[in-house]
Amino acid sequence: MVKTFAPVPLDVLIVGAGPTGLALAAQLQSFGTRFRIIDRARDRARESRALAVQARTLELLQSVGLADALVAKGNTSARLMMHFEGGRTARMVLGSFAAADTRFPFILFVSQAETEAILGEHLSRNGVTIERGVALSDFVVNDDDVEVVLQLDDGREERARTRYLVGCDGPHSTVRKRAAIPFEGDVYLQDFMLGDVEANPTPGTTLTPDSLHSFVGREGVAMFFPLRHPTTWRVIAMSGTTARQGQTRANSHDEPISYDLSLGELQAVVDGATGGGVALHDPAWLTHFRLHHRQAARYHERRMFLAGDAGHIHSPVGAQGMNTGIQDAWNLGWKLALVVSGAADRRLLVSYETERWPVGRALLRSTDRIFSVFTRSMSSSAVAAWIRRNVVARVLPRVMRAERVRAAVFRFASELAISYRNSNVVLEGTPTLVAGPRAGDRFPDADVHRDGRATTLQREVVGPCLTLVLCGDADAWNRHNEAVANVQARHNGLLTLHRLTRSAIAGALIDESGEALTRLGVRDSAQYLVRPDGYIAYRCAGMDLRGLDGYVSRWFPPRESSRSREDSGSLDR
Repeated sequence: MVKTFAPVPLDVLIVGAGPTGLALAAQLQSFGTRFRIIDRARDRARESRALAVQARTLELLQSVGLADALVAKGNTSARLMMHFEGGRTARMVLGSFAAADTRFPFILFVSQAETEAILGEHLSRNGVTIERGVALSDFVVNDDDVEVVLQLDDGREERARTRYLVGCDGPHSTVRKRAAIPFEGDVYLQDFMLGDVEANPTPGTTLTPDSLHSFVGREGVAMFFPLRHPTTWRVIAMSGTTARQGQTRANSHDEPISYDLSLGELQAVVDGATGGGVALHDPAWLTHFRLHHRQAARYHERRMFLAGDAGHIHSPVGAQGMNTGIQDAWNLGWKLALVVSGAADRRLLVSYETERWPVGRALLRSTDRIFSVFTRSMSSSAVAAWIRRNVVARVLPRVMRAERVRAAVFRFASELAISYRNSNVVLEGTPTLVAGPRAGDRFPDADVHRDGRATTLQREVVGPCLTLVLCGDADAWNRHNEAVANVQARHNGLLTLHRLTRSAIAGALIDESGEALTRLGVRDSAQYLVRPDGYIAYRCAGMDLRGLDGYVSRWFPPRESSRSREDSGSLDR
């Protein structure tokens, strides 16, 4: 039976309700965009899967009020205890870092299931239904819309039209395959085992629940991550024998990523890593898996986009996979929302791939290098064992105690250092600021006050809007009130205005210490235009708003018909 939708199209159809799709839905909902989100699975994932949420992701979720709830579910002060042959151990603190320009100077250890649950509950509270048991079976991209065919759980077929289609449907993406976009890369030969289990250490072995535990032996490696539910531990293990017999060809991206595992198989590998020091029992989830490192050749094709694992998969080194997907979604979401509302030129959408594809490429390369070093160090040779026991165990903890090293590691893992300076949709105005973050960089955070209430710069500035921050002396800016009002009026309420000053002015963001203005490189006065994803779209020194007006007019021209401009632009590659 075929059900035909009404001719009025959706703005966006999101395929896939994992973290990436849910994050995209949350941002589109904040803009009031018309969308649907579907997933072929009948229920959300209950396994823990990804285990870390990075600082930059928390900053983005903060803009829709979800960061603090997620932090409350996780662990921000985790330690790593490394166990080596011969009983030697070493400890490192992983949780807190000296990063003053963020509210979240830590790696949050929390299960993917919790992250998905919080996003899903947020959408439900705001009237969004996640349509489960609904699969995309086919689509055709036209000049003005995308015609899609959906397969419902009861066997019926639906046909619908949407202005844009976004594939957040994972490494085996139907959207990517139907669009015939190459997924280039390879698969690692190593065979990994994963389990959510209970674990009992034997006498002589330490397994404290407030730490991550790494066991490295000649016969393999095992990592124990503390969970809250459904079990106490997540175990990831790799045996000394890296290749599993009978697998399909290693260079095919159609190879299964996971397959069945028994508790006995996992126990055998854990015994090889721990010397029989940990007994496993009561598994909630067990699987073998192979790691791929692949990236889609492109992230968009006319009115179709890819985000998250549909566009890139890589080694979990650095715990950045889910985080990168959520940040893909945040980069794309506000652009789609403003384009379909008629507030932005359609060419803005091209910048999604321009900005995010290089991030995916850099991440694949860096994690591949780190993973290669890691696997080589797991050799069963006597030399490798000596290095692990006498060099790694002694040197690595000392190196990681150095503040500069820890800061560099955190900037990489947290993704705070990601920048879009080379994007054509960001601009350094004239006169230029000689200090502070540049156009395309992340807008930093700092403590400020507003109407006697303590708050932070990002909490006030970043949200579902373009925010103009006028920095510097309030009295001087007051002499330009007419010019500011004219710019706002010309862009029909598109710009939300904030004043950042050291003076006690009602409604302004008060920087009593001057720290916020210093981080922004402001000595006298400056203008910052902040995007909804928390990156700087435009900045310049001084109070002349003509450069700002020109920039906004180029990408966000005064509104005509809410649909006419959206339909008139070109996204052809």
